Amino acid sequence: MKRFLLPLLTLALIVACSPKTAPAGGTGKAAQDIIILYENDVHCSVDGYAEMGALKAEMKQRTPYVALVSAGDFVQGGSLGAISKGGYIIDIMNTVGYDFVTLGNHEFDYAIPRMKELMNTLKATVVCCNLIDLKTDQRLFKPYGILDFGGTKVAFVGAATPYSFNSSTPAYFQDEKGNYVYSLCADTYYDTFQNFVNDARLQGADYVIALTHLGEDVEYDPINSQTLAANTYGIDVIIDGHSHTIAPCRSLTNKIGQTVLYTQTGAHFENLGVLTIAPDGKIKTELISTKGYGKKDPAVEATIDRVKNEYAQMGARKIAHSEVMLPAKNEQGDWLVRKYETSLGDLCADAFRVMLGTDIAMVGGGSIRKDLPAGDICYDDIFNVFPFNNTTCIATLTGQQILDALEFGVGAWPTDFGGFPHVSGMTYEFDGSIESPVVYDVNKAFVRIDAGERRIFNVRVLDPQTGSYDPIDPKREYTVGGTTYLLRDAGDGYEMLKGLGRDTGTADVEILEKYITDALQGDIRTSQYGASQERVKHK
Repeated sequence: MKRFLLPLLTLALIVACSPKTAPAGGTGKAAQDIIILYENDVHCSVDGYAEMGALKAEMKQRTPYVALVSAGDFVQGGSLGAISKGGYIIDIMNTVGYDFVTLGNHEFDYAIPRMKELMNTLKATVVCCNLIDLKTDQRLFKPYGILDFGGTKVAFVGAATPYSFNSSTPAYFQDEKGNYVYSLCADTYYDTFQNFVNDARLQGADYVIALTHLGEDVEYDPINSQTLAANTYGIDVIIDGHSHTIAPCRSLTNKIGQTVLYTQTGAHFENLGVLTIAPDGKIKTELISTKGYGKKDPAVEATIDRVKNEYAQMGARKIAHSEVMLPAKNEQGDWLVRKYETSLGDLCADAFRVMLGTDIAMVGGGSIRKDLPAGDICYDDIFNVFPFNNTTCIATLTGQQILDALEFGVGAWPTDFGGFPHVSGMTYEFDGSIESPVVYDVNKAFVRIDAGERRIFNVRVLDPQTGSYDPIDPKREYTVGGTTYLLRDAGDGYEMLKGLGRDTGTADVEILEKYITDALQGDIRTSQYGASQERVKHK
């Protein structure tokens, strides 16, 4: 990789790739550079918007042709987003001034009616070619938009990942009978995208940028950025999100053997993306470290300060003290809760079981979003652990249904999986060397478990009278505590649990707060949660 500095950016570390030459039909008419600023997976890390605003202003000193886009996952992931159901984030983005955004899977987390409200409030154009209302057979948003930069036209074709159905809440895409009333075109994804690339070219686009939220997880999400490139043509650059990859620039190959540039900024505003189309038609993409950049836009800062001040009184309220830090990630920033039992997962599962009064509890690792720090614990800390505002529920399941759910929960291992099951009132073991017998549908949801050896074994359930753990009885019924996301709405693809949970009307964050303040009396002790409790063992 080459390292160099652009004019006016002497404090910023920029990582760039070799430029791409102009595409067939690209004329390079603009007399000055065209600059597209971009980000992905901000997840409510709002301070970075001030840097992005400053970079935008700085680039406008260099060229009149500047645009700003987002590849999704901006309204969810932190307490500022959750408490306002995305409203605070839209306020900040409107101050920065975006041109185009596409939808990440977490834009759906407050349900589609709220998503529509937020996107209507956003001053940017939302582009998403694959979200269709099946009742009307209409797209909810424009499939693409075109900007004219001094005679050079650049198109932005947007698309969300089809796996939003599972990584958000499946029920949000269904009617009251469980029938899907929205489509994300999983069966026709590449053809759908290609049609709008072609249409944009017919409308005079010299360059086509795919603004997508797909990621590069080939193993778990078969529809991803690499397969998009390989199954289409006419795309010059893919600005992507979802997998939180730091990719200054990579070269992919399209359906007819041409190069497609690929880029992601990481997540949480680790970097700011800069795509440059030079007057000679050459394209390059590069990342600027926000830590190295350091400049901030005063107007954006003022909006961020206003939002934080409104939130501060509630968020800063102290509720407990912890002797130990309970991690969701390891020191390298990799998710622990999506692959292994953790003390934080134990705490969350215990909260559901104890406060809901159930035999056992199950929590998907993807619902746990941040470490719980040592020392004084405030409401904001709890909210950051459970930022989705999921409602809790209780389901009555047979032992066999629980066994099937556990088998599905470890089916993706060792790949990170948001549905990896943390449990309370139960222990289990699994052997990851056994090929998973789980069969998935096109949306990576559960279909069935094939005959043969299973990964899950030695599942035991707590007997509260004796304190012992006894083998699970496949025919017996057990009460299970959790969230509507997992136990009712088939979140993360748990189709075998669909419709089984009874809504309690209480949010997950409230249950966690009550458990800590009431059951633990505001004192999280090392002796109880200093390490994982060997509820989950794997070979």
